[in-house]
Amino acid sequence: MELLPLIRKRLAALDAEPASAVASGHRAALWRAQQYAANVSHTVADLRIYALDALAPGRYVEEDDYRRGYREGFQAVLADIRRVETRRYLRGDAHDTAA
Repeated sequence: MELLPLIRKRLAALDAEPASAVASGHRAALWRAQQYAANVSHTVADLRIYALDALAPGRYVEEDDYRRGYREGFQAVLADIRRVETRRYLRGDAHDTAA
């Protein structure tokens, strides 16, 4: 899946940041998204659903720094999905959801 390099790049960027609860949550979300995306049977659409499920309202009663980082990590994955799909659309292969 073409999103794997983007997720790995985000994880590598986190390695340069100082340790914090926000960074830890962000890293956890990216690791989960990476593992999900690595499954060859999952499409970009599947990854979007997975990320949206992780962001579902009511999952947490109260948001702390770790959970904020976790939410931001999945929001970053969704932003990458939008960029990939926009590029596909502009190239004319918008219906290709497996790559």
